[in-house]
Amino acid sequence: MAMVIGLLVVFVGLPGLGFSSLMTGAALQMAGLSPTQWHTVKEMTWLLLGVGLVAGSIGLVSAWLVSIYEFPLRRWLEIGLVLPLAFPTYLAAFVAVDLLDFFGPVQSAYRALIGARTMADYRFPDIRTLGGAIFVLGLVLSPYVYLGCRIVFSRSGRSIIDAARLLGAHGPRLFFRVGLPIAVPALVTGLVLVSLETLNDIGATEFLGVSSFSVAIRDYWLNRSDLPGAVRLAALLLVMVGFLLFLTRNQDGRRQPAAPRGAARPSRIPLRKHSGLLASLATGLPVLLGFLLPTGFLIWRTIQYAAQQRFDAGLLQAGLSSLILGVAVALAVVVAGALVTIGIRIVPKLRSAGRLATLGYAVPGTVLVLSIFPVIRWADDVAGAAGLSLALSSTLAGIAFALVVRFLGIGVTQSMLALDRLPRSIDWVARIHGMSDFRLAWRVHVPAMAPGLLMAAMLVFIDTVKELPATLLMRPLNFETLATRAYAQASAGVFEHAALESLAILALSGFAALVLIRKS
Repeated sequence: MAMVIGLLVVFVGLPGLGFSSLMTGAALQMAGLSPTQWHTVKEMTWLLLGVGLVAGSIGLVSAWLVSIYEFPLRRWLEIGLVLPLAFPTYLAAFVAVDLLDFFGPVQSAYRALIGARTMADYRFPDIRTLGGAIFVLGLVLSPYVYLGCRIVFSRSGRSIIDAARLLGAHGPRLFFRVGLPIAVPALVTGLVLVSLETLNDIGATEFLGVSSFSVAIRDYWLNRSDLPGAVRLAALLLVMVGFLLFLTRNQDGRRQPAAPRGAARPSRIPLRKHSGLLASLATGLPVLLGFLLPTGFLIWRTIQYAAQQRFDAGLLQAGLSSLILGVAVALAVVVAGALVTIGIRIVPKLRSAGRLATLGYAVPGTVLVLSIFPVIRWADDVAGAAGLSLALSSTLAGIAFALVVRFLGIGVTQSMLALDRLPRSIDWVARIHGMSDFRLAWRVHVPAMAPGLLMAAMLVFIDTVKELPATLLMRPLNFETLATRAYAQASAGVFEHAALESLAILALSGFAALVLIRKS
């Protein structure tokens, strides 16, 4: 019990106290928001609605098609639809602008085709708009909806779908009358995750010209030195996060029961030639636009840039920093998550308290950094009073602490899902035979949690390698990761110089994503 409470105090309680200390003197009345802040609220609301519509439509329809029907390339597309998860949102925005800008290959080819020379000769949609941000973010974040809905359609809800097919339901009627209702819990959960990622974004929205909460908070805090204004926006952002978490809480009682083990896997409905081609096109476009085309463009840019420039030793250092940070944070989250889960298993009364560990993942990175800076300052003051030279705010340890706070919920959730499959009767039998809690945890609980811990490690590693807000705000001056280097080059208007960094991010996160797909 003491172990669980101690971990929750360090990784949940202290950041909460840090944010509470910042609230002193910051008015939270809505009337206290300036016109600029109200514009941010309005634009962010439209962004959330638009991204949710795009990601929800792509994820839901793709999951339905690959789960229920048989068509050309279905097996490859079923895996490929997960791959955009490895593409960071800010990286997708950089590639989209480089592709579709005036001097990019798409507009250059279009001008050559129609014989135009200047922008006055033709019209072309601008990617650096709210609509462009909705399309880019929705395309990259659609796997969050796709993964949950695919599980419902292919496993837990498949018996209901097959029963409806036997009763004569087919085509659109089967989808709208049966498929969509049973997918609502997974759809809502996926949309909440998409919204949380959108709220956390700082690179894509800024680069595409959208005034997001994360960008505004950073601007008020660092550029305008207006900490109360940043805290007001952060508090409003937390209200929105709380509402999103409330939506997922209401879906707990509506989840479909898991399909019984050993049940025969039902056959998919074969589609005729034209229908099969349309299904392949509908599921293939998100893979093409969300992963294959951007990746191919980055490879082309890398070859083009490598022929003109010498190898930069800083790239190797940044790649090593990203790798070390990803592994360190993943290990810390796995260990802390396992300890919290084991403590809850031994003392079931702590289960409700263990849910607090998941709050960090819901809090956007900029708000989390705001909350952690007072904690780090307190730690530095205590160390200075004790005669120790400690400066967590300018070390790798400070960044790692912030990321562990943010991703601890992944470790707790995944390990708890794995351990819940182990019957409690095994614990009772072990105690009857005199096994201590330590031996029970080490010899029984840890092996049972191993699949969940591996899943958590891969998820945390992917998120750490892609993480930009917390790393960008907390890194010391001489510390660079692949994400911060790519962001710096894109902000300077020379994203083509960051093609190698971008490919390295995709290589690291893509490898972990493939392991994740294989294990899931």
